[in-house]
Amino acid sequence: MTAIFETPAETLGEHIARLAAIESEADTVQLWQPMLIPGLLQTHAYAAASIHALAPALPLDVVDHRADLRQQRIDHLGRPGARSITAIIDEAALYRPVGGYATLAAQLEHLLAVEALQPSLTIRVLPQGSEAHPGLAGAFTLYRAAGKRAVFVEALTESVIRTRPEDVAAYSSAWDRLLGLALSARESVALIDGTRGTLCRRSN
Repeated sequence: MTAIFETPAETLGEHIARLAAIESEADTVQLWQPMLIPGLLQTHAYAAASIHALAPALPLDVVDHRADLRQQRIDHLGRPGARSITAIIDEAALYRPVGGYATLAAQLEHLLAVEALQPSLTIRVLPQGSEAHPGLAGAFTLYRAAGKRAVFVEALTESVIRTRPEDVAAYSSAWDRLLGLALSARESVALIDGTRGTLCRRSN
């Protein structure tokens, strides 16, 4: 397992495979997503809409395949053994109609269902009006497995897996700050449920 943290990927395929291996092995996963519902928690329709929005030139069959892969990642949440997955989502993502309001409502329903069924998963919402914080720099995911740590950072045209201690420490500090600003798990679920209800009433 050490190799997947320390060996740099040379091709896109190797990079994706390395990330999948790290995610599969990780005992602790900490996600921050300021713009969208995290990929790990996306429905197929929401994933397809978000992928198409970010890469409109992609053929639709490729979009559909990538959406399938994202949805399958949720199966790893049920892996036997100790595991902790925490996702902090900016409140604005709960209102952004990716794929339309019906798709968003279904996505929020999915979030609530996954949170209720997966004891390893905790969802926290960063409320609107929060003060400036390090998460404004963009989304990231922290992984920890058997004492090894890595951070995954994704931008529009590239993604990178960092394992240097100073990089991981910087993102860990950012995570701690975000966690301190986020609503409690109970408050977060209530906010997601209330937003879902409003969307459902709007579509009726």
